[in-house]
Amino acid sequence: MENYVLISGASSGIGRAIAVTLSKTYPLILGGRNVERLEETRAMCSNSDAHILWTCDLSEVENIRDNLTAFIKASDLKVGGFVHSAGINFFSNLNGARLEDIRRVMDINFFAAVELLKTLTAKRINGKNLRNVILISSIAAFKCSKGEAFYAASKAAVNTFARVMADELAPNTRVNTINPGIVRTPMMNNLLGDAVHLEQYKRKYLLGFCEPQDIADMSEFLISDKSRRITGQHFVVDGGATIAL
Repeated sequence: MENYVLISGASSGIGRAIAVTLSKTYPLILGGRNVERLEETRAMCSNSDAHILWTCDLSEVENIRDNLTAFIKASDLKVGGFVHSAGINFFSNLNGARLEDIRRVMDINFFAAVELLKTLTAKRINGKNLRNVILISSIAAFKCSKGEAFYAASKAAVNTFARVMADELAPNTRVNTINPGIVRTPMMNNLLGDAVHLEQYKRKYLLGFCEPQDIADMSEFLISDKSRRITGQHFVVDGGATIAL
């Protein structure tokens, strides 16, 4: 049986673009909360019959391990790759942030990735099948603005976690991150729809804003054997926004 690639957040945006791109080569597990949107993604994929859906609310972190374990065992799956694309934005100054909002962004962006990786590296669940991990992070992890403290903290946690996991899981499993700048996705519509902010950000992006396909193309490279000697690295895809960092 061929090993699957699990993609969280596959129902839209970056995750959907990654799924469509990788579907040409790999059987996929398309993860997300909304079955209808996951079905839309599957219909867009090559070899659509080869891909299966996994529904899970990643904000309910305490349920992730049991949910994924049951899913893998029930379907007798082998998972060889994992792309954590699920994520949410959260903008607030320090005193305006509610604890429940801070916890939610940390749960989905960071703790969900931890629980998923713990499950996929457990020998009794997935053997030694996991070979490749890509965590979608953000340039906010090292270059952020006012109001991004908690989102940036969640992505900085992702980057540090990835570096340590690359060491801990070698040589069996490679772990890398992709750090996009602004990507034209539904999640960014509010930001990009503000004319003032739009012009401010445009001046920083020397090559223009990224498209979901730009992140998908980097994912395709990192999940392949062409990157077989690469692990523990943070790949910035930002249209030149951090060039002055």
